[in-house]
Amino acid sequence: MALGSKRDRAMGAAPLRFTQRQAVPTGYGMANPAAAQETDVDKLTAAALSALTGTTVLNCLGKQPCPPSLAGDLSHVLDLPDAVRADLWAVLDAHMGAINTPHSAAAVGTFCEKHGLDPRALTPVVGACRFLFQRGAERNTAPALMEEDLRQLLAGEKADEATLSAACAWLLPYYERAARTLRVKAIYEALTDHGRVITDVKWRVDNVSHANTGESINVPVTILTLRYREGEHGGQMTVQVLPDELRKLLHACEQALR
Repeated sequence: MALGSKRDRAMGAAPLRFTQRQAVPTGYGMANPAAAQETDVDKLTAAALSALTGTTVLNCLGKQPCPPSLAGDLSHVLDLPDAVRADLWAVLDAHMGAINTPHSAAAVGTFCEKHGLDPRALTPVVGACRFLFQRGAERNTAPALMEEDLRQLLAGEKADEATLSAACAWLLPYYERAARTLRVKAIYEALTDHGRVITDVKWRVDNVSHANTGESINVPVTILTLRYREGEHGGQMTVQVLPDELRKLLHACEQALR
């Protein structure tokens, strides 16, 4: 079953297209059109704007409407056993940043076999989480705002307060983990388009006592191996650094990190 491909191609609802400090337009399914005329969108939470417009808008979408099927897909998480919810990252991780790769498809099969689960009970949850988490990472949506989005979507499925709180407690840690993963991937992808990006550093210190010049040297030399990515490829380079240059490098790093 395809996970999120339709959502990623289209939002599934016409955008409200609110601009900064623009009053909410009337005529878009407003619960209270007269009040909406005087409302500044920037001052409303997504939940308040949803109540005002009668359309579910989400923080992770920039206060734009969500796909119509999103709430129903996400609601399947409420029916998953506790053991499945606790282990959900094992399958979500394979779907962060990729759609329907052989690796992600295999992850679903392995997960369902492990938990004795019908894939039809899992794939809507994975697709919905992938969509929400990816959009949240793109906009750097704070966890508190993502919780508001989750509550909106699940409240529409008639979940009570205790169920909503429990669902957010399961899902928010996965969002925070996914957001870190996706943002790092996005940064690396943006940088590797323009040259090599260091991904790891290894080092050791050797002591050079003699050389073929016949002189006694006796100096410590730091061997630095820099691993990098360049486009779709990786590699490494090794350099030797004398103590004075190592101190300069340390100073440069300290200055850059301030």
